[in-house]
Amino acid sequence: MRTPAQTVGPFFSFGLCTSPQNELPGGEVRVLGQVTDAEGAPVGDALVEVWHPDAGFGRCATDAEGGFGFLVPRCSHVEVMVFARGLLKPVLTRMYFPAEAGAAEDETMVARPEGDDLRFDVHLGGDRGTAFFEL
Repeated sequence: MRTPAQTVGPFFSFGLCTSPQNELPGGEVRVLGQVTDAEGAPVGDALVEVWHPDAGFGRCATDAEGGFGFLVPRCSHVEVMVFARGLLKPVLTRMYFPAEAGAAEDETMVARPEGDDLRFDVHLGGDRGTAFFEL
């Protein structure tokens, strides 16, 4: 018998995502993305948080397809933290804007243009796994 990956929750929708908090002050760039697990399946119960020292903090729960979206100011990068089932601690990465791609530690940290928006997917593992910082 397999042990489920979900160990202690998540319970984000009960207390942390009761109202939209995904627009940072001065936000003018829409960032859309998806959280997927190591096998490429959408994580429909994750919590994504973004932070920038000049703009503050925002959070967004993923939808059933793992989708999330933020409105952020134009800057070089924002910090991105993801809480999800099967993780005992959140994971931390950084999203760089395309113009700042040269400053990124890894190509998985660079958002890509998608129409008028930016696309930033977070892969929690697997061949396309996002680079994360050690916490």
